[in-house]
Amino acid sequence: MGKLGAKLVAKISKVRHGKVIDFQAFAAGKAYAAGLQATVVGKGDLAGYDPSHALYVYAQNQVSVFSEQITSMPEMKAFYKLIAKAEDEYLPSGPPMSPLTASYFTSWAFFDACVGAETIGTITMEVGAAFGMHADLLKIIGIMQQSRMGIYIVEAGEPGAVVLKEPETGSVCRAIVPAGYVGRRGEIWYARVLPPLLGTDHVVFTTPYVDEETPLQDWKAYFARTLPTQRGDAYERLMKYGPTGRYWNDYVFEAYVNHTPNAIFLAGLPDLPESRPHSRVNSQ
Repeated sequence: MGKLGAKLVAKISKVRHGKVIDFQAFAAGKAYAAGLQATVVGKGDLAGYDPSHALYVYAQNQVSVFSEQITSMPEMKAFYKLIAKAEDEYLPSGPPMSPLTASYFTSWAFFDACVGAETIGTITMEVGAAFGMHADLLKIIGIMQQSRMGIYIVEAGEPGAVVLKEPETGSVCRAIVPAGYVGRRGEIWYARVLPPLLGTDHVVFTTPYVDEETPLQDWKAYFARTLPTQRGDAYERLMKYGPTGRYWNDYVFEAYVNHTPNAIFLAGLPDLPESRPHSRVNSQ
């Protein structure tokens, strides 16, 4: 168990088993939690979703509710400051306000943004396991915690689904695209692709970020410059955490070119500021 997760489990256990209870505070907290739960997407709202996507959306909503409750605790001050600062900087709401969509930003905030070695996702699982969260929900949150963004090339596109190949790992999958974007062969996508929970299709969980301007060989050259010769899991670490915590957020923010209702278009490479339209170099 992580340091923060252990602190929260101990603190909640103490409150639950303490002999002196502030009933007014308890009632207020219970009402607040009930209000948050009311924001969780319901079964009726998920009826038209692909089953795997629906389960991921539900799990993401539950993590969001938990995050709202715990980030106000003193133990979580570092997380609160980290995420609040990022929200102020990037205004994540999707174009035209910001190229960082809600699905992208919340996935980063819950599962990638770290304080030490912990994330809101790992803490959710630790506290949830200690206090009876359903095993299936814990499993789905665990899959989302292990997920990351990746650079993919579209090998085939069809209505509702694409065949994606990740050049750095060689993995190939067929994935549904809930955003509704129909990819074209040869497109490069920056996306979070989650494994199937039901059926065989993966899920492109974020709105696809499509780079139509940077050739695949330039991306391969970027990885050759950035990753060690003995790759190991260096690619996975790079795509999940970046060299710095704001690395990939800055890339999306500065590489934005255009958008449609179901895709966001980027241009440029993360390590070449002059290649990104809105980098500080090009803004001077």
